[in-house]
Parts: sequence; structure tokens; C-alpha cells
Amino acid sequence: MDLAAESGKRRYDKENANTSMKFACWSLGGNVGTDTLLLADMGLAVLQDEEASFHAPSPSPFSNLHHVTSSSPSHKVLQHVDQNIRSQDTFLTESTTSSAEFFVYKRRKLDTLGGDDKFNRMSDELILAVFRWLPKFMLARCAQVSRRWKRLAFDESLWRRLDLGGKTLKPGVVGRVILRGCVILRLSKTEVGTPIFSPQLQHLPTLLPVRSKLQYLDLSMAVIQPQALEELLSVCFDLKKLSLEHCTLTQSVCSYIAKNTSLETLNLAMCYGLCHSYIVEILTQCKRLHCLNLAWTGLSSEDLRVICRRFPASLERLNLSGCRNTLSDSHVRLLSEQSSGLVELDVSDATQLTASAVSSIIKHLTRAEYLAFSRCYAIQPDTYLELKAMPNLLYLDLYGILNDSALNILRQSLHQIKINKYLFSSVARPTVGIHRTSVWGLRVRD
Repeated sequence: MDLAAESGKRRYDKENANTSMKFACWSLGGNVGTDTLLLADMGLAVLQDEEASFHAPSPSPFSNLHHVTSSSPSHKVLQHVDQNIRSQDTFLTESTTSSAEFFVYKRRKLDTLGGDDKFNRMSDELILAVFRWLPKFMLARCAQVSRRWKRLAFDESLWRRLDLGGKTLKPGVVGRVILRGCVILRLSKTEVGTPIFSPQLQHLPTLLPVRSKLQYLDLSMAVIQPQALEELLSVCFDLKKLSLEHCTLTQSVCSYIAKNTSLETLNLAMCYGLCHSYIVEILTQCKRLHCLNLAWTGLSSEDLRVICRRFPASLERLNLSGCRNTLSDSHVRLLSEQSSGLVELDVSDATQLTASAVSSIIKHLTRAEYLAFSRCYAIQPDTYLELKAMPNLLYLDLYGILNDSALNILRQSLHQIKINKYLFSSVARPTVGIHRTSVWGLRVRD
């Protein structure tokens, strides 16, 4: 075994001694001899001997330039690689391993897909002009493209009016809309999730107080919890027209409503939880109120007595229909004396009213243009003939009282007045008739 190992070692030394080139200097140091083919198979280049490089004359920069331009080593390397691929498995042979021809070239970078981005060249004003034609859900998707698009998609000019009627909104959606600067918001027949603002925002210690820019808010027939309604109205200070029809009210809700001193129109028809103290607080603070709807709110006789004394002088349109057994002639007399500037009055379904109430209206409400006495059964039909003394009266509703023959006689006597023109009252209501894309005459859809 020792003789065989010794003979193998001699054979290995003899083969290494017969190689055409031998190198002793490596980058990591050490005297190791290696075949050039082995280096080529490993993908390594041969380093020039230090002694040879020391005795070789230093090349001039012009000679290198001439060598690169004349010999074009890149072309040679590609030719050698092509020949080696066709002839054998190795990529480089001994003839191509010279230090002058072995170069590493950077792979050319492929051009990225693209084209010219037209939006980057456009100004913010032009992009906003394009975004105005998009629906709101598409704006929310555009906000996910880039930071610039997000800033432009959430611009206040694009969110001034919004219609979310008849939808089911998740918690925090209404709060996001308010923070985007919405001015006209329709939430009629909408199921509003609680809370109004996102829970993540509520835990931020540095969150500034929110002051919404809402001026027109329609919550008619909306499904909303009293706590959510309080949270929504707590950030509203500039409301001009508000509709809370068929909502549940609390003292806090009425207090937040009273803070909107610029309030002009208020619809509280069919609301639950109302009492005279809540309404008096609103009437005391809102001095510009000229349209008020308190129909079918279940107010007691005492509530009506207090309220009729506190109506502001600016009130022009009032709806007190639905007070079947509570509204009396004394209430109408107090009302007509306190608010002599009323132009429209609806006291339908007040079964306790008599001819005395009609006389009080004729005496004090000289500017009245519209009166409604529908289903007031205690008033005698011939009493309405006295309304001829009101020169400004244009419309009179008497549904459910007179038959066709009596109506014809009354129309002949009051030929300047249109009788039973409107089936439902429009006092303070945001939508009238078939107009469902606007509230109080203002568009809610772009």
C-alpha cells in the first residue's frame, strides 16, 4: 500500500510538472499550482504573476485605447464562446484564457414596459377636471394608485355633494365622508353603522377636534342609533337645513342642533322622544329658523302651549298636523299672535279645532298663502267661506271633509283659491314629488 501511494504521488507531480503554465500567486495567498482548464471550468480567471507584472513595461493610456478600438475583445470573446458551445462542453479553452482577452461585461438592462405617462405632465387642475366626471366609488379606487392621485382624489372640491341614500354603510364611512369636506349629504333611508368615525381615529391622542363643513343633511327615515346621531351632530356647527324625520331624539341631540345658529329649515316629523324643553332650546338658539315641521310627534297639550309662545318671529312655514286630541283653538290663537308672519300653516288631523281657530287665522295671519285643514271634522263647511277675506291665500287643502258637490260649490265661491292642490305637505321636507336626486332643490349627484 505504501508503494502504490508513493507511485501515485510521483505520477501526480510528473503531470503537474509537464503543464504549460504554472501559477503560484492566488488572491488568498499560498503556493498552489492549478491547471488553466480547471480554472475555466470553475468560471475563474487567471491572475498574472506578480514578477511578470513587475518587469513588464507600464502601458500608456493611448495604447490601451488603441487596443480596445482595434481588436474589439468583446467580439472575440463572443466568437470563442460560440465556438466552444458548438464544439465542446467547456466555454473557454486555453487559447482564450489570456488576460488580454478575458473580460467581464455588464449585461445590458432591458427597457421597462411603459410609454409616456400623460397624467404626470398634467397639472392638478386638469386632473381634478377629469376626476369630476367619475363616480365616487371610482374616486376611492383612484386614490390607491399613487400618493398624488390619493391627494387629488380626496380633494374637497370632489366631495362637496354626496348621495348615499338607501345604502348600508359600515362603521366609519360617514366619518370619512365628513373629513373630506362634504357640504351636501343625503342619507335618506340609509342604515348608518356605529361609530360614525373610525375606531382607529378615536384612539389617537393627538386627534384635533373635528368640525365638519356640512350645511345640508338629510337623515329622513334613516336607521341610526341615538348614540351615532349624537356623534354625528356633535361635529356640525354650520347646518342650514336638517331633516331627522322618523329618528329617535335625545336631549343631547337637540342641544347639538341648537348650536347651529344659522339653521333655517328643520324637519322633525314623526320623531320619537320629543318634549317641549327640547324644542324650546332649539327655538331659543336658532333665531333664523323659518321652516319647521313638527307633524305627528305626539306632543301633549302642555307641550303645544309652551311651544306656541316661543316660535321665533322669523318663522314662515309651520306644520303641526297630527295633533289629533291636543291642538285646540287656544293654541292656534297663541300661534297666530306670536307668528303673524306665517305664509304656510298645516293643522290637519286636529279634531279639536272649531270655527274659532279659523277666525283667529283670518284675523292675524294676513300674509298666509297656504292653509291645510284636512280631516278637521269639528269645523263646519260653511266656515271656509270666510277665507274669502284673505287676499293672499292661494291654496287650501280640505281632504276628507267635503263631498264632491260641496267642493264644487266652494270652488265657485273661492274661485281665486286652488282647493286640494297638494296631497302631502312639503314644509321643511328635503325631497318633494319625484325629485330624488336633490335635497331642498340642491343636487346631490354630480
